[in-house]
Amino acid sequence: MAPVRAVLESASLLTVEQGLAVVDAGLNRRLYDAERLASQLELMQSWPGCRHLQLVVRMADGRSGSVAESRCRYLFWRWGLPAPQLQYEVTSDGVLIGISDFVWPDLGLIVEFDGKEKYLKHLRPGESPGDAVFREKRREDALRRVTGWRVIRLTWGDLERPERVAGLLRAALAA
Repeated sequence: MAPVRAVLESASLLTVEQGLAVVDAGLNRRLYDAERLASQLELMQSWPGCRHLQLVVRMADGRSGSVAESRCRYLFWRWGLPAPQLQYEVTSDGVLIGISDFVWPDLGLIVEFDGKEKYLKHLRPGESPGDAVFREKRREDALRRVTGWRVIRLTWGDLERPERVAGLLRAALAA
């Protein structure tokens, strides 16, 4: 079975939020492209349980780098927030300062998702988790300094309180 079909069949058994994370992951890993995804969905239109896949496929974006980022994007959509730019590169004098998960450039807002894995996975040789957190704090300070934008950090716990996150982001986007 082709990966695109397996992913869509799996997503048909999941919620939109869960299905989006699965479909995004396949796009991110280049198991298929958006065109192949749309073609496979067309073949499955009349299958039971596939109605919500239209929304999943329309929202799918391989730039989501994790399940958490896909869930955040779903939260933004579900609560009527404007769509952010994903994996936004911030540079200064041609030097990359950082790549931010979600950015609303016109509104001066950066949102980063923080999971423990982010810090443990990217440890440098001889670096402690505390060192990695400090390095990330310095990166955030540089992002603020270069852009003048606000930075909001979300965690897994925040995803369990979507109305709180939506309120926080609405206020930040309106400021």
